[in-house]
Amino acid sequence: MDEFSFIEYLRMKTNSYPRVCFGIGDDAAVLDVAKDKRLVVSTDVIVENVDFRMNELSPEQIGRKVLAINLSDIAAMGATPTAFVISVGKPASVTTAWLKRFYKGLLKLADQYGVACVGGDFSSSKEFFASVTIFGEVLPFQLTKRSGAKAGDLIGVTGALGGSIRCHHHDFIPRIKESRFLAEEFTPTSMIDISDGLVQDLSHILKASRVGAVLDLDRIPVSSDALKLSSGNKPDALRRALSDGEDFELLFTVSPWRKPILEKSWKKAFPKVPLSWIGKVQQAAPSITWVCKGRPASAPKLVRKGFSHF
Repeated sequence: MDEFSFIEYLRMKTNSYPRVCFGIGDDAAVLDVAKDKRLVVSTDVIVENVDFRMNELSPEQIGRKVLAINLSDIAAMGATPTAFVISVGKPASVTTAWLKRFYKGLLKLADQYGVACVGGDFSSSKEFFASVTIFGEVLPFQLTKRSGAKAGDLIGVTGALGGSIRCHHHDFIPRIKESRFLAEEFTPTSMIDISDGLVQDLSHILKASRVGAVLDLDRIPVSSDALKLSSGNKPDALRRALSDGEDFELLFTVSPWRKPILEKSWKKAFPKVPLSWIGKVQQAAPSITWVCKGRPASAPKLVRKGFSHF
């Protein structure tokens, strides 16, 4: 059983409760705690030699990453982050000085986004790990899930994709401002952050929304890092953009009539953040079909569909 099959297994095993608006199966859970607000809760963990290597990143970069990936989950829901707690597993090799630097990187990012560290826990462990549980809030009508995409919607993505292993996986900017802009002004029908690869994360939207999609290979925004890792080979770089993961960009769908004003407003609000239209949602089984230069194309041969922990 792979990671996502096991998550589905857990979802089927959990009971429903009146205050749980949405539980397992999205980027964050949503709880009904006030008449005009929803509490958004998510958790993510980074583990030594799985998500990072001690000799490749500084303590500050590791601390920043564990909070940044959680902020990205809040962004995927169209919510505003408010507070978090963090639990750390500390091996004997990690010194107090190293740990202070770890928290320095984490708290610096927390201050930038106005999100409070309100507690946590410590434990000893064989390898270093850090787990953050983050809380956010959102108005009910601005909440954006994976399950609202409709036939005819356009598929948009922020930034450029692929090659995150070079540095983007730890220095990316969580798209909180961009997601709030979309949620407040343009009502995305669905949204997710690209953590496991474009193809895999789009598949989550399609499955949750029970629709299919057509993707245009000519419109996939390939990063310079993907090109460098592919030695300039454009087909290889494209495959990276489709499947590398840890891009932490926003992947979303909107009604087509919103496109003109969204593009115009986006350029004014985020002139340094590219916005690409890469395809369209269609009434079909949850699967992706491909076009290239306006004609049907074969599915790219990917080494893997995307990242999985199992």
